[in-house]
Amino acid sequence: MKNRIKTIKSTLFYFYKYGIPSYIIAFGESLGDNLLLTVLSRELYGRRHKNIWVKSNQQQLFEHNPDIKLILPFGALLSGMLLKAFNVKTVFPKYTVYHPETDGDEIPEKHIILKMADDLQLKGKIDLKPVLILTVNELKAAQWAKNHIVITTSGSAALFPMGNKEWDVKKYQQVVDLLCQTHKFIQLGSQTDAPLKNVIDLRGKTTIRQTAAILSNAALLVSHVGFMMHLARSVDCRSVIIYGGRERPDQSGYISFKNVYSAVECSPCWLHNTCHYDKKCMQMILPCTVEAAVIEQLALINEPLPADILYNG
Repeated sequence: MKNRIKTIKSTLFYFYKYGIPSYIIAFGESLGDNLLLTVLSRELYGRRHKNIWVKSNQQQLFEHNPDIKLILPFGALLSGMLLKAFNVKTVFPKYTVYHPETDGDEIPEKHIILKMADDLQLKGKIDLKPVLILTVNELKAAQWAKNHIVITTSGSAALFPMGNKEWDVKKYQQVVDLLCQTHKFIQLGSQTDAPLKNVIDLRGKTTIRQTAAILSNAALLVSHVGFMMHLARSVDCRSVIIYGGRERPDQSGYISFKNVYSAVECSPCWLHNTCHYDKKCMQMILPCTVEAAVIEQLALINEPLPADILYNG
């Protein structure tokens, strides 16, 4: 009873200070999926839902975001009785379901952001661009990264690591070797990622917002499917994304990026770590192919990224 009264009081306090929200949205702990909530909050805001709360432990992603009124810890307790009484919609948008018996996700029939939008009944035009607002000082502090290429080699430190998203680190090194005479590289990621040679090594040394500021100043990102891909799009950093064949770019990516995809017979499988074909889709991607994609994107560096627009029927 005491805990219930405490929850009611804290909920009333939030209502008094921040107003009554129309939506409270949350995903969980995944960085990339939390960042995708900013796509949904912007669409809700544009549809006249002006008081939107997010529950997340990744507060850095949402700071200074004008579409979001309040950021609460993911585990913050709110009174269900009061939320229901004031018609507050609490939504945990999802795009797939994991099946441990197969070590795979259900394959979404459309882009994951549209699946998430369905849970919020968002229809029509969806601007597929995550939102991360950097301050002037944050951007200035990372100006040294101008014209550099950012590279990340692994997602093994992610909350839910997936081996089927990984490209051989030796091939990443070969890409650096092919280009390092004419371009400077910055390696970002986890401290446990394998180190590359001929790079500025910042593994494990930057916060999320510092990483975003570096990407905002950099010429290009070379990476795999995951959080860095979404973060790069939020700050308009051109990217070469090594997709392999686990999923298709039209299911989870951005048309404005150069996506290196392998259309093998078993793709897309949406399996996490299990593979019955020795990761053929990744093995067939050669360093020279990625090198060519990098050169192609660098030639477009002064042009704005094309808009990523989707339509939800």
